[in-house]
Amino acid sequence: MSDLLASGGSHNKPHRTHQAPDTRTGDEGSSKRNIQRKAHKQGSAHAGGGGHGQKGKWDPTDDGSLGVVKLMPGDPNYVSEEEEENYVLVSDSAIISPTNGQGGRASRQAPMLGLSEFKQRLSTIFEEYFLSEDVQEALRSIGELKSAAYHYEVVKRGINMSLDKRDHERELVSKLLSEAYPQVLDSQEIGKGFQRLFEMIDDIQLDAPAARPLVASFLARAVVDEILPPSFLRDPTIAGLGGDIVEGARRLLSRDHVLSRVERVWGPGDGRSVQELKVAIDQLLEEYLMSRQMDEAIQCVRDLNCAHFHHEIVKRAVKQAIDKGEQDCTAMSSLLAQLHSLEVISTAQVVMGFDRLYELVPDLLLDMPTAESLLDKFVKQAQQDGCLPQDYVKPPPAPPKPVRELDEVEAEPSGDVEA
Repeated sequence: MSDLLASGGSHNKPHRTHQAPDTRTGDEGSSKRNIQRKAHKQGSAHAGGGGHGQKGKWDPTDDGSLGVVKLMPGDPNYVSEEEEENYVLVSDSAIISPTNGQGGRASRQAPMLGLSEFKQRLSTIFEEYFLSEDVQEALRSIGELKSAAYHYEVVKRGINMSLDKRDHERELVSKLLSEAYPQVLDSQEIGKGFQRLFEMIDDIQLDAPAARPLVASFLARAVVDEILPPSFLRDPTIAGLGGDIVEGARRLLSRDHVLSRVERVWGPGDGRSVQELKVAIDQLLEEYLMSRQMDEAIQCVRDLNCAHFHHEIVKRAVKQAIDKGEQDCTAMSSLLAQLHSLEVISTAQVVMGFDRLYELVPDLLLDMPTAESLLDKFVKQAQQDGCLPQDYVKPPPAPPKPVRELDEVEAEPSGDVEA
């Protein structure tokens, strides 16, 4: 599937509006509705051509509600007046969630908290969630607030709080929203949360300059995770309110291999765990030092698809080189310079990588007394190559970790320990 815009029409999560049916009064004065259904005729999207003259290309944001015909008795899709009472009719001015109705989750009691207090509690929940990464505990805490009327704030606040953090926290927010659907959040509330973000995006951007493309990525991810219907992006009101954010989401959903790309929009890497990613980085760096094939090493870095994790590449590259010799240090400096010049690794990631190295100096000195002086040489070379700013100041080393008693170490159960 090379294009979600060629497959999204199969989206089964309901969040649609339909034209209110006309009402006719018969001779007996009884009210009869002319239920209108989607047209299944040649040239429609379901016929494979999309009705746009492009075979196999059709738009998932078109839910098919534009082409309708009146059905007559005898048609397999015709529903009689007696059966009609089971249908919920939705006008353009209102959206009824699939969970609405008698006994549905949307039949809510008045919120237990005021909106201001709910926001404060929600912020605390997300702060704890970013530390614990326990989705179910976060959802349970949200449910205990007993304020379902404000659940759109979960979308708005979670995304907003992650914008000035790392991709890892943004991935946590996307996972929570996906897990929350539909028991805690329905499509209507998720859509409302995004609308609130659209309304305040100018203010958000003052503190998070990359807010617009990040929110667009969240929006595309919500469609791929099937917690928002693709037709949400075609709504004229939404398009007018979201502007370039909605357009950015549509562009993301138009790329090749969109499902796998958007599902991993936050990383880490190509779906591997952090530990697996570290192993892959070590392997590509070792192969580079053996072969000196720079182009292949650069392509391997690109293939990792972990822009937010490039500081780890810098850190591990320097650590490997200083353990070997001067020629390997020169080769690794050249690789970092080329990665930076090709904009594969950003200056910010290089700075972060060297910052982390200096924090590790006390540990490095235990195995190599000259580690700090070698690291200083790497910094000078990186400044000459333009990878590091000329005014870069190395951070102070981190305080040494407390040494535990031997009996504590021996008491620990054996198992895999993350390097």
